[in-house]
Amino acid sequence: MTADQLKDNGVIYFEHVRQGLEDYHSEIRKMDAAEACRLFLDMWNRRGGNEAFLDFYYYRLDREARLTAESVLTDKEKEYLKKIEPDNDIVIFPMDELLLRIATRLNETAMLFSTVYFSGSAAGSRSTWWGNYNQEYIVFTDK
Repeated sequence: MTADQLKDNGVIYFEHVRQGLEDYHSEIRKMDAAEACRLFLDMWNRRGGNEAFLDFYYYRLDREARLTAESVLTDKEKEYLKKIEPDNDIVIFPMDELLLRIATRLNETAMLFSTVYFSGSAAGSRSTWWGNYNQEYIVFTDK
């Protein structure tokens, strides 16, 4: 999925955090991988398993950086990443539970930061969660 397709799905999307801080309400939520995964799965399930996307730049990492990131993953998770590897520059995926578990663990360990997007047609029903250092997520919502 491209950034334009993501925007067409009604998400809060911006390329630079400064724009997000200026244009949207923001707050910091501290969550470990398990807490983040539970919250995001709950939000996703309330949307019927739709309207949730995840940017995942793992496939743009060089081999050495991938191996470092993989050091915190299980064999099953590494196999899954091989299975879904795109044959192009796609970094935005429809969310699924296993990819979310991988992304939240990588965020927790500061190996790779991902962003979780929840779309919604009504103001207040959409949000964007930027993974950050120290097990933090910056959540952006409509003002």
